[in-house]
Formats: sequence, structure tokens, C-alpha cells
Amino acid sequence: MTNKKTTMDFLERIEPYSLLSDLLHSLWAIIAGALAAAMITVMVVRANTTQMYTANATFAVMSKTSSTYAYNNLNAAKSVATSFTSILNSEIMKKKVCEDVGLASFDARAEAAVIKETNLLTLTVTSDSPQKTYRIIRSIMNNYPSLIQYIGTNMVMEILAQPKVPLRTITADTAVSQAKRNFVYAFVALTLLFAYLSIRHDTIKSEKDLKEKLDATALGAVEHETLRKTRKDKAKESVLVSDVTASFSYVEKYKKIAAAVMKSAERHRAKVIMISSVAEHEGKSTVAANLALTMQAQGKKVLLVDCDMRRPSQAKIFGITVEKGRELTDLLSEDTELSNDILYWDENTRLPMILCGRGTKDSTEYLKGGAFARLMAKLRDSSDYIILDTPPMSLMADAEAIANCADISILVVQYNRMLSADINDAIDELKKCRAHMSGCILNDVMVLPGTDRLTAGSHYGYGNYGRYGRYGKYGKYGKYGHYAERKTPAPAATEEPAAADTAEETDEDTAEQTFTEEQE
Repeated sequence: MTNKKTTMDFLERIEPYSLLSDLLHSLWAIIAGALAAAMITVMVVRANTTQMYTANATFAVMSKTSSTYAYNNLNAAKSVATSFTSILNSEIMKKKVCEDVGLASFDARAEAAVIKETNLLTLTVTSDSPQKTYRIIRSIMNNYPSLIQYIGTNMVMEILAQPKVPLRTITADTAVSQAKRNFVYAFVALTLLFAYLSIRHDTIKSEKDLKEKLDATALGAVEHETLRKTRKDKAKESVLVSDVTASFSYVEKYKKIAAAVMKSAERHRAKVIMISSVAEHEGKSTVAANLALTMQAQGKKVLLVDCDMRRPSQAKIFGITVEKGRELTDLLSEDTELSNDILYWDENTRLPMILCGRGTKDSTEYLKGGAFARLMAKLRDSSDYIILDTPPMSLMADAEAIANCADISILVVQYNRMLSADINDAIDELKKCRAHMSGCILNDVMVLPGTDRLTAGSHYGYGNYGRYGRYGKYGKYGKYGHYAERKTPAPAATEEPAAADTAEETDEDTAEQTFTEEQE
């Protein structure tokens, strides 16, 4: 029973897309390993096998009394082949061949065989030298007429195909065939090995992994969204929930995550929300932008601040050109006073932002001396939520410094990239800071097209259509039998989209006007 459960747990860990992706990334190593196995096979075979060369000649067995081929006398041809083989292996023939070729001993193998269902006979000579092989078979062909009389038959042999100097060895043929087989075996074995390593690779591949492997709350998962560009969006690289090309499921996922984040913020009386990741290119900036847009769409006053001063991304995501003197670094250097002139606004959603232009290597200097903490204190009263897009934690100490000025922190985890141990180390570091570690968001989850099973969790689990059937845990009719279909009320989760849709209809300019009035 234990072995069966272990096997089932192992099979449940298989994520088709991550497995296929890892195998494709490892394809070069698999091919290289298979080629290495084939080359080693050729080297070993050639090193441990004597080089042998073979030459052939073909004869036609005919009757002495007739000029026609003896097609109807196959038994006679077989008899001649048997007798001719005996002559080839006789001491008389070997002595004559050694005298002709100049050999001290007859170190070759000579055989005669009849081609099936014909009166054709094949003479085969094999030795360790192509020149010696050719000379021996020529000597046999020159001497066999004088020895054919010992056969005692009325059959004669006429040469049909003259021998040629052998160029390819038996060893080469054997080595190539074995190398081909070993290439296939090694390719299959390495594929299975890399598949096993992919399955055992301790990364976050599903929302279930997010809950079980990380020492933090799972706030949700966002599936990969295909980027669809229009003619006006040539420089676009990220998918925002405000884009008309964004899918319904993509937008709904961010609504669900935003609701969880706001619930955590309300519980801890938080306003400043820090978004970070362990490494680069995990999508933290896109997540921060979409959270800000989703919260604003629900009627909240939100301010987005790009705190990644070394490699800022928000200006690029929204397609905004940052002007000199209107950057976050200008506010932190206290050369510029806080006013509406420092803010940037998204043209479509009117989301207020404080952005950075070009990256700076002195980002740590701007976070010293309490300038950032004072800025956050000034911004708190003018917004419901302040979203901070911070640098990755593994590259610099900026994220920890910002976390001491924030209220809650959120870690973005990219699908099938970072090891669970590294992510947990980053979570432990965030827990040491002032900000409450609210949880993790799994980003860019991939799924094979046409599959029913989502990689972001084994099943959807939306109310009635969850894992265990239509009406609850125990099958079609739920907990209370076949009457549950009529008695079970509609799940509360279906009411959320309606509330969210109502919030989206709020006038987008209201947030900007209220923010400006409070700043003044």
C-alpha cells in the first residue's frame, strides 16, 4: 500500500509542459551523450577486434557434356561446393597458395557455398590484409583447374565474377552497426534520465507546490498569457489586464489575487505593498503593474512606484518616456519636492505612477539616510495602496532596505525556475524585515495546449466543477445524496465576478482627481 501511494505521488508530480520543456532544453546534451556512446563503441570494437578483409568470386557449375548451365541439377552443384571446400582446406591447395603468394603459412579462411536455388557457387576468402586476401583468392582461382580432377565429377566451374581488392573491413561493418544500436540505446536511456531529473527537480511547477513546498501563503497563480501586439504596440513586451487583447481568465486571475492581497493588507492595516522576486526575469514588474491596475479598477486609490532603480521596467511596460527631473531618484535626493508634477499617468487607466528613467548603480545610496522612509510617509495619506516594484533579492540588498519601509511584502515566483530552497531562503529574509511577509504568487504558469489538466493546480476547483464532481466531494450528487442537486445553493464564489464587474465601471478619473486634491 505504501509503495502504491509513493508511486501515485510521484506520478502526480509530473507536469507535462515542464517535462517537455526540460527535455527540449536538454536535447543537445542527450544527442551529445548518444554520439559519444556511438564513438566509444566504434573505438572499442576496432581496438578489440582483428581487422579482417573479405574477397568474393562467383562461379557457374556446368556439365562437361553440355554448354548450358545446369539449372536443373542443383544437387550436383551442392556436391561440387562440398568437394571444392574440401580441396580449399587441403594441404595441397594451401601449399600451392603459399608458394604463389610467398606466405610462410596459410593464415586465411577459404569457403565455397552455393547460392540458394541456383547452380552458382561463391568462393569467399578472408584474411587480415586486403592485398593478401586478393592474392590468395587469385591463386586459388589459378590452381583450382589442376585440382578439380580430384573431385571425380563431370561438372566444371566457369568464372562469372572476378574478385576485387576489398576496401571495407568486417570490423568496420560490425562497428558501425553496433554504434547505431548503441546510439539509440543511449538516446533512450539519457532521455529517461533527464525526464527523471526533471520530475525530481525541486522547483515550483503548480499551485499545489506553491502551498506545500514554500513557507508562505499561496496568493494565487497566473497562467502564461500570449503577447498579442497591435501596430501601435511595437515595443510592447508585457500583457496588462487593461489591454483589450488580455484573455478573460488572465484578468480574472489577477482579480482573485488582488482580492487576496487586499484582504491581507486590511488584516495588517497595510498600505505600502512591496513586490519582489528571488532572481531577475521572474515577471515581478508585470505582476506589480497588473495588481495596481486591478486594485484601481475596483475603486481603490493606487500609486505605483518603480523602486528598481538599477533596472527600471515600469516605464517600458506602460510605454512612458521618463523626463529628467521627474524621477524617483530626484525625490530621494531631496532636490525635488513632492507634487503632482512628479507623477506619471497611464493614458488608458489614469493610474498614477512614480517612475525611474535610466538605471543607476548608486541605488543603495538613495535608500540610506531615511529619505525613502520619509517619502513613503508623505505618500501614505494620499493613497489607499502604494505598490512598490523592488529589485530582485538575490542581486542586491535594496529589496531588504525597502522591505523595512513597507507594510507587507509579496514574492513573485516564476514557474519551474528557482529551487524551493532558494525561494524559502528569500522568504526567511523577508520575514526578518519590518514588512509582514504576505505570501507568494506563481507567475507565468505554462500548460500544454489541448490538455484538460492545468499546470497551475491539478484542477480548477471553481465551486460546483471542482475535483470531486459536479455537486461536491462525493460525486455527482454531493454529500446528501441525489436530492442535493435540487437543494444545494449556488456557491458564493459566483458572486465575485459581478462585484468585480461593478467595480470596473467606476469612473477612472475619480482616482486621479481625489489624489490631486489630497496632494494639494
